[in-house]
Amino acid sequence: MILGILGGMGPAATCDLFKKIIDYTDAATDQEHIHIIIDNNTQIPDRTEYICGAGEDPRMEMIRSVIKLETMGVDYIAIPCNTAHYFYDDLIKYTKVKILNMIRETAIYLKETKPDIKDFLLLATKGTYASGIYTKIFKEFDLNIIEPDDSDKDIIMSWIYGVKSSNFDVTPHEFEALINRYCENKVALPILGCTELPVLAQQIGLSKEYVDPVVILAKRCVELAKDN
Repeated sequence: MILGILGGMGPAATCDLFKKIIDYTDAATDQEHIHIIIDNNTQIPDRTEYICGAGEDPRMEMIRSVIKLETMGVDYIAIPCNTAHYFYDDLIKYTKVKILNMIRETAIYLKETKPDIKDFLLLATKGTYASGIYTKIFKEFDLNIIEPDDSDKDIIMSWIYGVKSSNFDVTPHEFEALINRYCENKVALPILGCTELPVLAQQIGLSKEYVDPVVILAKRCVELAKDN
């Protein structure tokens, strides 16, 4: 089994998925690891800018990457970008290769592993909020998405784009304070619904419990490789 990663959205998030797949693979030798082909396509236009009506359509570059990965012989594809999943239905039209849906995999995982929790605070890009992709998929599993207010969405966006420029000027206290504004008095968990946010959380040593869709996607990639 060969895994393809449609990357570049952004590079740090792509690297994070790759490392997590390695970490979750039970291997003693190089040969026991998964064969992975990464297309770190940094020419894919900004997904949030397009969804919010101010940017270039990213679909052409994403489709090119999907076709390129299929041509190189991958058996399945992972996309380490939450916002990009807004275009999931467009991408699957151009390949016979299975494309994992990170958001659906997250909902399935939470339904199975957190049966007592129904509410999840989504920390994400404005494009992901505007697209409604988390709300729509989670509703299928009777799970509820909580969105922050607009001022906190601005803060989260500044954190995300900070990671893209290797700026991690956020303290654990600031991160946890934002989460607590929505989760402190209810049974709810935050979802780091932008793949830059787990990179930030790891960098600053965030200790509060959170859901990392990249971990869920990495584990699913490993499971599929093991089963075939």
